[in-house]
Amino acid sequence: MRENDDKITRFPGKIPRIHIDFIILVLFFIYIVFHVVSLFSGNHIPVTEVRQGQIVENDNLRAIAIRKETLVRTDSSGQVVYLIPQGNVAAKNSQVSGIDRTGAFVSTLKKQNEGKEELSDIQREQLVELLSNFNKGYSPNSFSEAYQLLQSGADILNIANGDRIKSTLSEVKKDSGSDVDFTPIKAPTEGLVCLSYDDLCGISADQVGADSFDPSRLNTKQLSSGQSLSSGDVAFRLVTDDNWQLVCKLNDKMAERLKDKSVIEIRFEKDHTTAWANAAISERQGRKYLVLSLDDSMDRFAESRFLDIGLMLDQVKGLKVPDSSLVKKILYHIPSEYVTTSGSSKKPGVYTKDGSESLFRKFRLYQKAADGGYWASFSKADNDTIILKPDSASVSLSLSDCDVKKTYGVYLANKGYTQLIQVILLYRNNQYSIIEPVYNNQLRLYDRVVLKAKGVKDGQMLNDN
Repeated sequence: MRENDDKITRFPGKIPRIHIDFIILVLFFIYIVFHVVSLFSGNHIPVTEVRQGQIVENDNLRAIAIRKETLVRTDSSGQVVYLIPQGNVAAKNSQVSGIDRTGAFVSTLKKQNEGKEELSDIQREQLVELLSNFNKGYSPNSFSEAYQLLQSGADILNIANGDRIKSTLSEVKKDSGSDVDFTPIKAPTEGLVCLSYDDLCGISADQVGADSFDPSRLNTKQLSSGQSLSSGDVAFRLVTDDNWQLVCKLNDKMAERLKDKSVIEIRFEKDHTTAWANAAISERQGRKYLVLSLDDSMDRFAESRFLDIGLMLDQVKGLKVPDSSLVKKILYHIPSEYVTTSGSSKKPGVYTKDGSESLFRKFRLYQKAADGGYWASFSKADNDTIILKPDSASVSLSLSDCDVKKTYGVYLANKGYTQLIQVILLYRNNQYSIIEPVYNNQLRLYDRVVLKAKGVKDGQMLNDN
């Protein structure tokens, strides 16, 4: 038995046990340290997504509203009472208002209305719509509209019982005795009832001049129930046609831009609604005016003589990116005889002179030119760069002798590093740009691009953690 002991091999100590969990923990710790260090020491490049969008550029103008309107006057003196709300259509020969010559009718009416101030559903809707429209179009620069709101609301409240007034007029006269003298005022034709008027009522588009746009020279008067009127005073204004016009002043640049426009979409700044209008340019006394003709929306703005509008001329759709994502590049016109390919990529490029040797450089950005050559750029190129003809090292061309043009690009960030992609700039404002790629497969919707392109280089590693 002892002979077998000679065949046993002994190892000093114990074989160490491998702790897999410890190794994983160490690797995880190294990973965390690496990312923490890179977070504080790396060059962070924020990115954004390419979106589908459009940019609408408005040219804002102040317009004068021209309507077919009639001023209806009273031939009696006394307190006026309105039976039809402002903004409602009155039929021909219908009773719109009346004059209480003695004041007895108004006094008796107030007594009968005590405790009967409840509004109908329609009247509530009128008040809600009035307040909503005021809220949408309110501007601190036009605070006078607050007074119009107050008077319009008062008119709705004062004539909330207008139908009942007309049906019980004989009863009121009976209760009031012989002192009641109520003279009705009727609409001479069908039209929209307005309880305001100004010095431009009845003016035509060809009578508008430069002075017409001065609001300080416009004497506007508001009318409301209970107001005293004299014989010959205006009782109400009646707008008799849905067709109306807007007249705007134009400078020479804008007139040139609009000369071929026959139809224009406009935006009303008061309530942000839009409408289409026929457009024409007229000239009087050395000044140019834009005349816009509309057949809708008149009733919403019947109380306004001046309207701020936007001409929606430029509407461009495409891929939308922030303005800061764009980078400007210069392309050189390279004749076709200097362009060649090298390697398996078959991408075009040129040979440039590098001391006594030549160096092949692929184009970074390029477009095929109409003459068969290329509009192109390549790395480390300036006006002193010399390009060589591929089959003759003695024939060369300096970039300073080449034509140049400007192009735009964005840095694609889908692959963890930046790739400069050439794009066509369709439109831009101070915030966003509408673009399309020169080559369709290079940039798509929802691709990630560098948010701030300034200072970024092609091929730069991203660190947007």
